[in-house]
Amino acid sequence: MLVLSLTGQCNFACRYCYAAEHERSMMSPETALAAVKLAADGGERFVIQFSGGEPLLNFDCLKAVVDYVHQEKPPAVLQLQTNGSLLTDKIAKYLYKNKVAIGVSLDGRPAVNDKLRLKKNGYGATGEILKGIEVLRRNNIACGVTCVVTSENVDTLEGIVDFAYFLGNIRKIGFDILRGQGRGRNLQPPTPAAMQQAMQRVFARCDELAKLTGMRIAIAQQERAQLLCKDCSLTFGHCYAMNGEAAFVDAKGDIYACSSLVGNADFYLGNVYNGLEPALVEKTKQVIAESMDFCRQCGDFKLCGGGCFARWYGFEDKSAYGAECSMKREAIKRIQK
Repeated sequence: MLVLSLTGQCNFACRYCYAAEHERSMMSPETALAAVKLAADGGERFVIQFSGGEPLLNFDCLKAVVDYVHQEKPPAVLQLQTNGSLLTDKIAKYLYKNKVAIGVSLDGRPAVNDKLRLKKNGYGATGEILKGIEVLRRNNIACGVTCVVTSENVDTLEGIVDFAYFLGNIRKIGFDILRGQGRGRNLQPPTPAAMQQAMQRVFARCDELAKLTGMRIAIAQQERAQLLCKDCSLTFGHCYAMNGEAAFVDAKGDIYACSSLVGNADFYLGNVYNGLEPALVEKTKQVIAESMDFCRQCGDFKLCGGGCFARWYGFEDKSAYGAECSMKREAIKRIQK
């Protein structure tokens, strides 16, 4: 997993943004391509995810990477995580033509989303997000949605399912429980009980709307549990940092183990121009593996796959971690029915 933070800048000011403290400059195409070549040297298939800040603020750099991948053909899959507000017909068609999968951040129906995802002027950002999703829809482009779950939107979480069906071109919803980095320190994660009840409502609403429409929107956590059901050796497969397979590159070219740990010297791994430092990679793998060993003692581990170290690491109160366990247990129950 190679995550390129094309810039730490953003045209939004979301209340929980963990990237708020990232490097503010723009990544140069030279830095981005050095990172891609470093990842490609491993010879294995890998994911390039464009991230930020808001990555479309630095579209020229994104385009340089995409063009390079299609010309030189390293074994890379391309993904973009965006707030959607800067999408245009031209950009959307370019992304689709070049097989860049698109994920848009959205935290619920407008009244809920506008409390969490804000523009610089303090007003809700839903209108700007919907403009971007409409650009995709009118160009017949499907996308996924990532919903950050906090104590403030957990009780209305099933609303994101309704909204996704209403928009028409959403094919997958993933839930990302609040992390304690950046502005995330200012909010609270959902309680385990609230998260459990919320996921029960989410799955029930998915069933109801699938019957009504004949189309089912996927839930990322359920897909993950189904994958593990087929191959339980993939435990902690989602944590590229633990497996020594992660590189989050900031605008200057510094490499960290995870997007949530950027700027933390304990998780610095090297620089794109000098390469990864094997000793630092190994140390990070060991720290994360030892910290998450409690997951292996859990009876649900094989179908859960293990938790998120960055989410656990970000909160002093470790009881907050239980919300992720509740979310995954409901997904496991779903596939065991």
